Parts: sequence; C-alpha cells; structure tokens
Amino acid sequence: MQSRPFVFCDRLVKIYKVANLEVVALQGVDLGVARGEVMALVGPSGSGKSTLLNLIGGLDAPSAGTVWVGGLEVPNMDPRQRETYKRETVGFVWQQPGRNLLPYLSALENVEMPMLLNRRRGAERRRRALELLELVGLAERASFRPHRLSGGEQQRVALAVALANNPPLLLADEPTGQIDAQSARQVLAALDRIRDVLGTTIVIVTHDALVVDQVDRVVTLSDGRTSTEIRRRDPDGRAIPEQHWVILDRSGRLQLPRPLVRALGLQDHVRVQLEPRYLSVWPKEGAVAAEEAAALPCRPTELAAARWAPEGQPAAVAAVGLSRVYEAGAEPVWALRDVSLSIAPGSLVVVVGPSGSGKTTLLNLLAGLDEPTAGTVYVGGRDLDALSADEKIELRRRQIGFVHQTIGLLPFLSVEENVGVPLRLLCLSNRERRARTDEALRLVGLSDRARHRAYELSGGEQQRVAIARSLVGRPALILADEPTGQLDSLTGAGIIALLREVVERTGITVLIASHDPQVYRAADRVYELRAGVLVGV
Repeated sequence: MQSRPFVFCDRLVKIYKVANLEVVALQGVDLGVARGEVMALVGPSGSGKSTLLNLIGGLDAPSAGTVWVGGLEVPNMDPRQRETYKRETVGFVWQQPGRNLLPYLSALENVEMPMLLNRRRGAERRRRALELLELVGLAERASFRPHRLSGGEQQRVALAVALANNPPLLLADEPTGQIDAQSARQVLAALDRIRDVLGTTIVIVTHDALVVDQVDRVVTLSDGRTSTEIRRRDPDGRAIPEQHWVILDRSGRLQLPRPLVRALGLQDHVRVQLEPRYLSVWPKEGAVAAEEAAALPCRPTELAAARWAPEGQPAAVAAVGLSRVYEAGAEPVWALRDVSLSIAPGSLVVVVGPSGSGKTTLLNLLAGLDEPTAGTVYVGGRDLDALSADEKIELRRRQIGFVHQTIGLLPFLSVEENVGVPLRLLCLSNRERRARTDEALRLVGLSDRARHRAYELSGGEQQRVAIARSLVGRPALILADEPTGQLDSLTGAGIIALLREVVERTGITVLIASHDPQVYRAADRVYELRAGVLVGV
C-alpha cells in the first residue's frame, strides 16, 4: 500500500449498456497520481476523460478493475463510506457554474454549505469560508450572489466550495471551458495557490492549452486507454525539461505524440532502429510534415453549392442602440449598453469578450428570445419590435438557426430524426423533410451516421449534428453560442472549419459568440464586448 501513488487506477474498464448496445468508455486504464501533483487529463471528445474522473470520485462504479485513493479502495465502499468519501476526501468542480453554486446564496454562504452538511460550528464555518475566498482572490465578493459574478469568478468560488471540508483530492472537469482566457488565467492562478498552500492533489480534465501548459504532468487518453504522457516535474516536485512518455501496451504497441509526428513528418512506414540502450524512430526518406488541415476530423463531403440566403439584403442582422438592464435586488445590472452593429449576409462574424461581457445576452436579443430595455433589432430588414409574438416565433422557425454549447440532442432519437425535428414545425411533406435532412447531413459529413443514436457519437460528431439541425430549415442566419466550448482543440478546429465551409457553400450568415482564438482566425469580422459595451471592431 505504501508504494502506491495517492491516486491509483488499476486496469479500469467501464462499459455502458444502453438499450441493446454496449459502449466501452474505458479499456483497462492504469494511472497513478502522486500526492500534491497537479495533473491534466486530455484527449478527444469521447476518449473517456470524464468517465475516469467519475470513477475516481466515486460517482460511478467500474465494470472491471479498481481505484485506490489515499489507501481507500473506492469501488468496495458501502453507501455510508462512499458518502463520507465524497464529503471529506474529494472535492468536485464542474464546467457549468450552475452545477457548482446555489443561485440564491451568496458566495460566502455557498462556501459554508458543505461545512454545514458536515455539522461544523458557525464561527468555524465563517472563518474557513473567508480564508478560502481570500485564497482564490474573492474575499471582497463574499456577499455577492452568483448572478453578480462573472463566469471566472463563479468558477473560483466553486473551487472554494470544493475545498470547504479540506479534501486532499480535487477533481475538476473542464473548469475553464466556459470562460475567456483572462478569467481562465485567474482560475489557474487560484489552483496554483491551492496546491502551494494546502498541498492538494489536483486532477483536471481539460482541452484548454492554458491549463495543459501549467500542470506538472499531462496524460492523454485515446479510445479509452492512456496513450501518452508529458512530464514537467519529477515525483519530488522539482522542475525538469519537458519529457514525452508513451504508454506501451501489453501487445508491444505504442502511439507517438501528434506534435512529434508532425514535427518530423512521420507518415506511412517509419524506420525503427535498436540502439545500445534505446530505440530510435526515423522518418522515411523525403517525408514531409502533413498539412495540419488534413488532420481535421470533420471535412464536409462534396455538395453542389446552393445559396440558401436571400440576395440583395443590406444586413442579415443589425442592432441599433441596443441595451439590456436586469433588475437584481436594489441594484440594476447592465448586460448591454448602447450596442450598435450590422452584419452583412454571407459572412462569418464573431463576438468576443470575457465572461459576463454580454455575448449571450446579445445573441438572445438578436434572436428575439429576450426583449431589449432600449434599442432596435432588425433581422432580414424586419424590425422585431413591430412583430407580434407569433410572428417572432415564425421568423425564428424559418430564418434563424441555433447552435448551443450544450448541444441539446434528444438521446433516444437517431441522428436523422434529431436533424429533422425542426422541419416538423414547418408542415413539410415527408419527402421534403427527408430531402432536406439528407442534404444537411451531407453538408456536415455525417450521412453514414444517419441511423446512429446521439449517445453513440463523439462530442464533435454531436456538435456537427447540432449544426445540421440548424441548417435543415435553410435559414438566412445561424447564431452559435460557444460551439467549441466543450470540445478538445482538434475537434473544435474541425467545427470552425465546418462553419466556415457552411458560409462559403450556402451563403448563410453565421454569428458566433466565443472566446476560442481558433474562431477569431476564421472570422470575416470580430466585435469585442466588455462589460456590455462594444469596445472594438
């Protein structure tokens, strides 16, 4: 026992049974995490990262293998032991702030809540909560409720909540996935202070390059197995030159890290040579690095170009003097202040800004899902203020498509059934619905997955289904809110390439709210929001 790491996963297997299908999420994962180490788990969507985190946290049971944490064998705990384990040994931070915090409690009260459940005294709870808020740099926000905090501040409060009962292990699932780069740096700085001050062991599931660059070790999962490691510190915590480690499976197979493969132009056959104390791997003669774009997983199939957007329209969507104020107690909160913009048909435009800057509010107002406090929105030249509620609904059905970060597919429907759902509201014939569904699936490169259920797809494939669903009504405008927020960088790059392709092939206007730098580079125009004010174009 003493020789084991603080967290030790031994040949973990997890199989999910859905209807008559078995989905293998983990296939014999071996993993160790030293006490006080900060480790990142990375890998493509569907590789098993969140499943592994749930098994370590005692939220799910493995199909085979076991997990040890601090000398406790997690799968063999009885219900009472498991409850104590989740309260005292492990803390959790989730990607969605709403899953971490109670909206009707202040930051201080949220941090006190886990200690209240553990029956700690009031004065002790208050002292500990203030210490933790100070540790994450939010002592001055102690009295604020979540709606008055930015996304990054909410995540830092969530860190304090997870640490309330001083657990030795912190598990974080995409803690920076829904916040901008500046807020992400503040969250990472808070994690560094937590490790340095409390000695907490931290395991982070992420696809954020900021996180990957700042942890002690990066472990890559691929197809439910650990495949590679990058180490930046030795087991005693001392900094070392960055080292790449590759997992050798029981059949003698290994997977080389993608950056090294690209750097040397390795492809097809490579030469392996036995040296006195090591193996060397050589590119074949004349090999060149593959084009990075060729590695993108979602390249659309060929489709005859069809311009679905109407021609001659001065602006696909425009806002004039747009403001939105929310009443929160005695204090008004300005989500947007006097925002004016105009977006040309057939363009890809991005709205950027830190968490809480008003990006999602702007999208909701442009879609007519919310009413502005002041200002006017025009969609396809039509003033939304002049439309009745029924006319706005009809406008959204026929002219606007939506892509959400949470994807929102119906898991019990097939891919083609999910894509075809919006068409049922348009009173089209079965033949027309089938033709449009097939057309949209061809455009996103998923014709061969039409009969699969949503749960059988990776995260990137699910997002492509969501894009097909937004396309199927042949809208003039697509609004996408953080479409790459829950995806790894490679899959996210494929989604951005797909949206760019959609604009070029169909003439549809695409407006994206995002903090992903990959999105900026693909855009025709970028608007920047800060504190609800348009500060740059």
